[in-house]
Amino acid sequence: MVWQGFVHSLLPLLGGGAALYILNRRVPQEPPVHWTHPIGRNGVIMAVMFTILLWIVPYGILLLLPVMLILTALSPAGRTEWREHRKPRLIALFLCLLMFAGGGMLPVSTPSAPEEWGQPTFLENPDAPLYPASEQYTWLMPSLEIVQSLTVRMPHQTGSFGGEASTFNIAFSLGVESSRMQQSIALLDEQIPFVRLDPSEVELEPVAAPNTHRYIGGDADVTLEVRLFTVKSLISTSKEGLKVGEVVCVGSASPGGQMDMLVVVRPLGHTSITNDRYAETYTLTWYQNL
Repeated sequence: MVWQGFVHSLLPLLGGGAALYILNRRVPQEPPVHWTHPIGRNGVIMAVMFTILLWIVPYGILLLLPVMLILTALSPAGRTEWREHRKPRLIALFLCLLMFAGGGMLPVSTPSAPEEWGQPTFLENPDAPLYPASEQYTWLMPSLEIVQSLTVRMPHQTGSFGGEASTFNIAFSLGVESSRMQQSIALLDEQIPFVRLDPSEVELEPVAAPNTHRYIGGDADVTLEVRLFTVKSLISTSKEGLKVGEVVCVGSASPGGQMDMLVVVRPLGHTSITNDRYAETYTLTWYQNL
């Protein structure tokens, strides 16, 4: 949904505009000065450029903000402007960041739910993080595989370019996906007779594999971002934990700052781990229903 992306990218400008309004009202100048005076004309130009680049640059604000600050620090003219406008710029920057972070709560669309999968076992996940905004459907398939279809707001960027890789890397490095997996782990526990699983004592270990996979079937021929994980129970006599399953995560970002994800969890020994490791059957059905 693109409109949320426009709102999300414009929020920093609204925050900066609010700061300019407050500063101009608070410190009236005689004779009157240009409305950009509190943060400088170049500060306003950088804010507009920042809004545009959010649609183009992978990692969005996480990359743009440091780069812009570094470039400003390297420029003698930039350093002079910062000395002159430091306090107003810091106030405007704080409001911009606050408004942009709030955009992470903008609503997302309904997750892909192919009719052939039937009614989801769960229509929500109480263990999902409150931030950013997301929706999740979960199915326990007759094949004993657990399938999750999610839509997640990308709080760091509004464009789709590089959105899958950046979102996966950020989520997994911060351990965000582990909390989302607790519902699946509870279902997986019901499918594994030889060991009891505690969702809080389960670890996802990355599998060394390519980060993309080409899916071909029907009218679809698409290369998607993929991550593979081994599910390990830490309640084990082994220091490395006991392998109990495998997870496939597939992502597809769309303009507007939304990421659609498919997660397939299989218990250890399931035939599809060998025969369909990248969950091609589920992924093609899911992708064609986006």
